[in-house]
Amino acid sequence: MINFSDILELQDEFITHLSSERGYSKNTITSYKHDLKEFIKYCTEIGVDTVDRRTIRNFLGNEFEKELKSRTVARRLATIKSFFNYIVRKKDLKDNPALQVKTPKTDKTLPMFLSQQLVEDLIISPILRYFFDSIMIIVSGNKRTLTNHFLDKENRKKLSPELEAIIKKLKDALKKKCKNHSGFTIDWLRSEWIIFYTNVKKVLNDFFPKKTYNVPKYIECLRDISIIELFYATGIRLSELAELKIRNVDTKKYLLRVTGKGNKERLVPFGDKAFLAMDNYLRANKRSWNSESLFPLFMGTGIKPVSYRTIQRKVEQYLNLVLELEEDERFGSHERFGSHERLGPHMLRHSIATHLIDRGADIRAVQELLGHASLSSTQIYTHVLPEKIKQVYKNAHPHGK
Repeated sequence: MINFSDILELQDEFITHLSSERGYSKNTITSYKHDLKEFIKYCTEIGVDTVDRRTIRNFLGNEFEKELKSRTVARRLATIKSFFNYIVRKKDLKDNPALQVKTPKTDKTLPMFLSQQLVEDLIISPILRYFFDSIMIIVSGNKRTLTNHFLDKENRKKLSPELEAIIKKLKDALKKKCKNHSGFTIDWLRSEWIIFYTNVKKVLNDFFPKKTYNVPKYIECLRDISIIELFYATGIRLSELAELKIRNVDTKKYLLRVTGKGNKERLVPFGDKAFLAMDNYLRANKRSWNSESLFPLFMGTGIKPVSYRTIQRKVEQYLNLVLELEEDERFGSHERFGSHERLGPHMLRHSIATHLIDRGADIRAVQELLGHASLSSTQIYTHVLPEKIKQVYKNAHPHGK
């Protein structure tokens, strides 16, 4: 048994231990804090003086009643086991009751990933978003109203053929530029914005105030493009990208020095497109690779790094935008991707891993690239794509053709 008073006494010390001695990331520590908070809240509500395995089992049952995923409940138990191990050492106790509780079985679901075409669509989505938002501010002053007007599937069907043609023309120009090795520059964005603004104004002239003019946030737009490019080029985690400084980028060898889980460093390669996206962003922001090496690579407000939550929210928005704008049988309906919580940076990590392995990359090389401690974590990406199954069947089965 563990005294509840010991739990209250040592919880903060345990969190400090995870940070200072174990080198856990901010995101991991946040998860530990949340799990302990929920467990302590439960113990307080039922009024226990000591905690045994029955208490822990009842807590897990309570979490399942909240309809939490089995993976989340399993993580709660792992947190309790780790914390109780710490208490046992500190208080010189004999047993950890949490070790007697069996870990719930977790659902083995295949990771959601994007097709290569969808990745290309995602890369240009920040430009569409910022252009749409700027038009919307001009017309209504209300971001949500005009964004929905442009992006909502039902509303888009009501748009005039001229406006649909303008949007298609912009998308075609962006896709063409995306394949160009020069990347998106601030001057190019300005010229495209003028074309887009002029064309839209002709169609929606009655809605345009005579003296009001607005321009997109070009630098933020280039930053977001760079973030998406780097996520897909490297497969790094959200926490790893948010912590990057300019000095972590080797512009000669095209390598990132990344600090991953457990404070472990690794070198991750990237390609021309990712470099050009970062370079164009820095130039637009009047920064250089040499003069500000200690500064964050991706800036938020002032000289502060862009926050984890901002990156998460932005990528989720762009994924939703792409899925709304595209009506293509290549990936079907939005519902194929499940709930909104699955639409985020991790989907790009899943995508690069899937694309690499599908093209014959060595699984251990992919493991090193992703920073997986265990090969089993990488093996989830060895699922065979449906298209590949069909091709194998067609080529190998006697009646396949």
